Amino acid sequence: MKTITEQLNRFDIRQNVPLSELTSFRIGGDAAFVWQVDDYVHLSEIITLCRDMQLRYVLLGKGTNVLAEDAGYPGLVIRFDRPLHSPVYDGCTIRACAGMSLTQLAKETVANGLQGMECLSGIPGTVGGACAMNAGAYGAEIRQILQRVRVLRDGQDQWVDVKPEMLGYRTSVFSFPNCIVLEAELRLLPDDGGALDRMKDCTQKRKEKQPLEYPSAGSVFKRPTGYFAGALIQESGCKGLTVGGAQVSEKHAGFIVNRGGATEQDVSELIAVVQARVREHTGVSLECEIKRLGDLQCIY
Repeated sequence: MKTITEQLNRFDIRQNVPLSELTSFRIGGDAAFVWQVDDYVHLSEIITLCRDMQLRYVLLGKGTNVLAEDAGYPGLVIRFDRPLHSPVYDGCTIRACAGMSLTQLAKETVANGLQGMECLSGIPGTVGGACAMNAGAYGAEIRQILQRVRVLRDGQDQWVDVKPEMLGYRTSVFSFPNCIVLEAELRLLPDDGGALDRMKDCTQKRKEKQPLEYPSAGSVFKRPTGYFAGALIQESGCKGLTVGGAQVSEKHAGFIVNRGGATEQDVSELIAVVQARVREHTGVSLECEIKRLGDLQCIY
C-alpha cells in the first residue's frame, strides 16, 4: 500500500512548510503538507483522497485572518491564494475566482467604471475568504453585492443563490469546513463618478489608523453591539500591552501586532489578558474575529 506521501505526491505537494511563511501574522510551526490549488477538479480529488486516508486538511487563502499554532499542522494545508482565471465581466456582473485578491478585484472594478467594491479595497484577503466571513470595512460588506457563490460541498460542485440570512456580521454559510468557495458572482453599479475618490479615501484611512508596518492578522475582536472593540481596549488600559513578541498596537488598540519573534502562545495569552481586563473594566465580553488554524480543520 502506498504511503500518504506517495499518494499526495502526484499533486505536487510541498512538505514541512513553515506556517509563518503562509500567514500575515508570520507565526506558526511547520505544516506537514501544503498544496497550491491549480484546478477545481484536482481540488475535489485531493479532498476525496484526504477522506480516504483519514488525513486532516484545512483551507487557507492569504492567511490574513488566521493564527497558526506553534506546533504546526500535522495534515494538509490547501492553499487557495491565486486566481485560476481572470474575472469575467458581463455588464455590471462580475464572476471572480475565490483565489483572487479582494483588493486587486476592487481596484480592477473601479478601473472598469463600476462602483460597489471601492471600500473593500485594502482588505488583504481573497474573494473566497471575503465570502466565507462576509468581509467588510467602512460601512460596506460583500453581502451587499454578492449574488451567487460557486461552492464545493459534499463532493458536489454547485452554484448557490445568495439569500440575506446566509451572511451575518463576519460570518456566513460559505465558510470552511462547511464548504469551499470556488467562485463568486458580484453585482455592482455603474460608477457615479466618485468611486476612485472613495477608494483613495478608504486607503488613506487605513494607512493613518492601522499598524500596517507590523505583521498582524487584522482586527482581533468582533465589534460588540453598541461599542467599538478598539475603544474598549484602550479605555481598559491595554493599548501597548505586551506579551513576548506580541503587542496590542500603540496605533490602533483593536490590533495585535508581531513586534518580532511573537509566538502563538504569546498572542493567545495577550488575547486572554485583554478580554479579562475589558470585561472587568466595562462588563463587555470581546469575541475573537481571527480564526485559529486548528479550529478550522476537517478531520476524518
